[in-house]
Amino acid sequence: MEEVNLTKKERRTWAKEEKKKEASRNLTYDRLKKLLIVAFGVFILVFAGFKTLRWITTPTPEIAGVGVEVQETDWVEGKMSAPISLIEYSDFQCPACATYSPLVKKLLQEYPENLKVVYRHFPLVSIHKNALPAAKAAEAAGKQGKFWEMHDILFERQDDWTNEGNPKEKFIKYAKELELGEDIFLTDYESGEVEDKVKSHLNLSNQLGLNATPTFFINGERVRNLGGYETLQSLIEEELKKVSILNKLEFAIANESF
Repeated sequence: MEEVNLTKKERRTWAKEEKKKEASRNLTYDRLKKLLIVAFGVFILVFAGFKTLRWITTPTPEIAGVGVEVQETDWVEGKMSAPISLIEYSDFQCPACATYSPLVKKLLQEYPENLKVVYRHFPLVSIHKNALPAAKAAEAAGKQGKFWEMHDILFERQDDWTNEGNPKEKFIKYAKELELGEDIFLTDYESGEVEDKVKSHLNLSNQLGLNATPTFFINGERVRNLGGYETLQSLIEEELKKVSILNKLEFAIANESF
């Protein structure tokens, strides 16, 4: 390396320049440090605020969550791991429920990775005389792994059985179409176990204070002012945004990427 000899004056000038550079570096470092501290503080406040908002806006289940949370005994269509649950309290003899059935199917097709649908029985027995038998038929079919298939037939052919004095023969016909064991179907249809399952859903409906079908809950929050497909879709989109924000925040915290 070539050695350079500096005069005293040049050395003093060089020393001053070095001090200026060091002071500038220290100032930049201090500013950057303060900026990071402020940014981290804002991040913590935003995250805490979002968690608080979610806690405030999450409804308190009237019966310890049982009525608005997915249970192991539920009939679930879609992926169990999906972050959004749509719980429907419904009546197979209800015309409005029949109208919404294909709309719910459409939602499942649109959100196959993010949505799971739960069907709960809410037979309005005071005005729909065949609602309870239809619910029992769906449960009996479910015992042979064909709940959703019977669910679809009951809604699609609602006009076919709704005014029957005794719809059991129609339900047996549907069971045969689904290639169910007829004797097993009838045994389950008449069983106390199946009727108790339907009535347990009815009790949940009453405890939740429900008074109309269909009634939907999206991630535990009751859907009010039900307007159709667009209403359900917009609420699902809102939930997806919340899930996305939470996932990003949790990922940032886990990886300290702030």
